[in-house]
Amino acid sequence: MAITSVRTSSITDPQRFQSLAQATYVAPLPSTIGMVLVSPTSITHSGTSATLGANGQVTFTAVTSVSLNGVFTADFDNYVVNIRYATSNNGPNVGVRLRASGSDASGSDYARQYLGADSTSLLVARQTSQTIAKVLVGASAQRSGEHFAIYGPYLAQPTAMRTDSANGYLNAYIRSAVGTHSLSTSYDGFSLIPDSGDMTGALQVYGVRS
Repeated sequence: MAITSVRTSSITDPQRFQSLAQATYVAPLPSTIGMVLVSPTSITHSGTSATLGANGQVTFTAVTSVSLNGVFTADFDNYVVNIRYATSNNGPNVGVRLRASGSDASGSDYARQYLGADSTSLLVARQTSQTIAKVLVGASAQRSGEHFAIYGPYLAQPTAMRTDSANGYLNAYIRSAVGTHSLSTSYDGFSLIPDSGDMTGALQVYGVRS
């Protein structure tokens, strides 16, 4: 089909042209984009001690559990937890339970898929119908650093989780795990619970705003 005509438009009003020429771009404030530090309204723990700092950081010493309340809100869909810690026993998993109004969701609604790399060896594992998502993996006195993402915990829909871990167990060890919680429920917090022994470390939670 041949083009028989072309229509163009132009700005003929001098005042309008001057207004457009003088317009400036205003960048969004840093607090409205990217990762934003969020602070729980309160924390609870079992064990020696846990403290909520003014900067939102939660530090804990020799705890058998630590829980964050009021950290998930309608302000963000997804969250990232940066955590460093060491466990008192050799290599126990650290489980995650979602939490609402100060109570853990402890039904058999969690699942996990795990992959670990040690030198040239790979370890894999899968669990379903669990009462906890064992997505964090400690390494005794060898401190672990983990990037832990939680997708849609405040939304009334199933929740997904993922962790990537680096730790000093056997010199260096890479661990990755994903977890799911199948209930369509809104949660405002979470608990971390080691399989055995206790853990010591610190964490901060960030909301991800698009």
